[in-house]
Amino acid sequence: MGALLVPILFWLSIPLSLVFSVIGVWKRNFWLVLLGAVLFFPISYYFNGSPSLYGFAIFLPFFQVASAAAVKEEHPLWAWLLLVPAFFTVLWFIGIILFYQIS
Repeated sequence: MGALLVPILFWLSIPLSLVFSVIGVWKRNFWLVLLGAVLFFPISYYFNGSPSLYGFAIFLPFFQVASAAAVKEEHPLWAWLLLVPAFFTVLWFIGIILFYQIS
């Protein structure tokens, strides 16, 4: 059971993080964006082991924290722009998974 629980929680944290961040910016609630950053940390740690993102991925949650600060300071454009790196990283990861499934 424990061997199954960790991957489920790990993989569920990716969409939950993005959903909480988007809802937080949309509703202007910085606590939800901070919760999204906390949920994104495990996957960013995992991405940091990738050769193409080594050294960069560990900073992805900090973009979400900066987005939360932008929400708190009422700068919605900056809040949305600071969420873009997390979305692009997840899309890149989905692309890698799909590419290896097809080939």
